[in-house]
Amino acid sequence: MGGKYWFHRIFQKERAVKAYLPSTAICTLSSLKTYLKKYTMVYIKPTGGGRGIGIIKAWRKRDKYYFVVEKGKKTSCNSVQKLYKKLKLARKKTHIVQQGIKLAKINGRPFDIRLMMMRTKDGKWSHIGMVAKVAGKKSIITNVARGKGYVTTVNKAMKKSLGIGRKKIASIKKEMIQLAHDCTRVYSKHRYEWQIGYDIAVDKNGKVWLIEANPRIPAHFLFKKYKGTFKKIRKLAKYHSKKKH
Repeated sequence: MGGKYWFHRIFQKERAVKAYLPSTAICTLSSLKTYLKKYTMVYIKPTGGGRGIGIIKAWRKRDKYYFVVEKGKKTSCNSVQKLYKKLKLARKKTHIVQQGIKLAKINGRPFDIRLMMMRTKDGKWSHIGMVAKVAGKKSIITNVARGKGYVTTVNKAMKKSLGIGRKKIASIKKEMIQLAHDCTRVYSKHRYEWQIGYDIAVDKNGKVWLIEANPRIPAHFLFKKYKGTFKKIRKLAKYHSKKKH
């Protein structure tokens, strides 16, 4: 049980979460056609796995279609059929196609936010911390290790990209924490976890979006620079690893 499409379906049923979800479907030639017509830019992702592996950005400009896999040069195609064929999606594992979000950027590089939720020793869920993950040069993915990006504070990222003040930043952060609590409540009805790392994005207009939930191995190293938070994460991870559920 799991995978990106499964998460999308369970979160879509929750009114408090639904408004934050980008439109998502299983990727077929037909759905890819529909999405590129409607959104002009989409992301195509394997339903399983993580770390930004195999993520594709595809977009339409006039009568041409383009795509980039993870990072580097774009490839052009004359039709959606050719694009779909070049991606060889039909031969691979199931993929989803997702409405493309025009993420807020720092110096031309998109970023999203990793928000960490963990169970404390009394078993209750708590927000532990959040960091901004900035994409590497020419990378379409924000995975720091794979895309050669970097980590910064959410305050700095929002101030640099959106030019907003402390009060507005605090309000957006509060909204993201509430979203993470709502998602965790929904997810907990289906299975037991003690940690979930959420990837939450802010678009160039400051709207919050839920991109992904990572319950298996949410990268703790992202918080390494922030000693207090990192210490708390390691302490709770150690506690839960010893404890049998």
